[in-house]
Amino acid sequence: MGKLELYEKIPALENNFTVKFRMYSGKNLVPHWHEHIEMLYMTGGECDFICNGKAFDAKCGDLVVVNSTEIHSFVARGTAEYYSILLYPDFLSDIKKIANPICNRVRGDDKIKHFFAELADEYKGEDIGSDMATKGILYTLLTYLYRNYTYAAEGAKEGPPAAEMLKRLDTVIAYVSGHYHEKITTSRLAEMCYVSEAHFCRFFKSSVGKTVTRFINEYRVEKAKVLLSGTGESISQIGAEVGFEDPNYFSRVFRSITGMSPQEFRERAFSV
Repeated sequence: MGKLELYEKIPALENNFTVKFRMYSGKNLVPHWHEHIEMLYMTGGECDFICNGKAFDAKCGDLVVVNSTEIHSFVARGTAEYYSILLYPDFLSDIKKIANPICNRVRGDDKIKHFFAELADEYKGEDIGSDMATKGILYTLLTYLYRNYTYAAEGAKEGPPAAEMLKRLDTVIAYVSGHYHEKITTSRLAEMCYVSEAHFCRFFKSSVGKTVTRFINEYRVEKAKVLLSGTGESISQIGAEVGFEDPNYFSRVFRSITGMSPQEFRERAFSV
């Protein structure tokens, strides 16, 4: 996964300015969450997003909105280019709370394109009052989104999960990273979150975008790749070291995730 903890600690405010505006280019974004509202406006490329358990594509001209505490990630089809706006919690501290979350993807709205063109110009900070102008545009943009692009009240029940539950999920993922070589049961992980096994499995899949078993297997396979390409240990030994008791099951899982057997992966790694 790249990053073990799902919670992302955002850097402290720069000059107490409650907005962070950046241009990014990348191939993927690992699953994570934060209290901040984040808006990503696509300026190039395409990518597959998972946000709050929902999968969707995003392309040039689309706006992706990540509401507070929603787990989100993407894999680009090539390289994605986008503006990213992080709104620190204090940005809306004096605003009346709006119940319904903003839709995760907004497509084909020229008005939003205009908002981001203005923001890109103002955030350069070259003109007097550019910080005030930036905030003004963002307040207008958020008002427009809340008035036109929120999930219906009945759908709000599927909105962002509680931050407390997400923190417990971080504990679970940290546990997996430290005990992947041992037998891990969903019942044990559910106990760590103080919920039933069925509820835990549903929550995990809706938040991370994959089942608990798939997540654990992918983590173990990543560890196995390191050993296959960096040691001379046998494949069965490596499988056992990363938590697969049955060598045949290890090979099946490895192929299902990577598209090749452990032996094929090792041969390619050593041929480079």
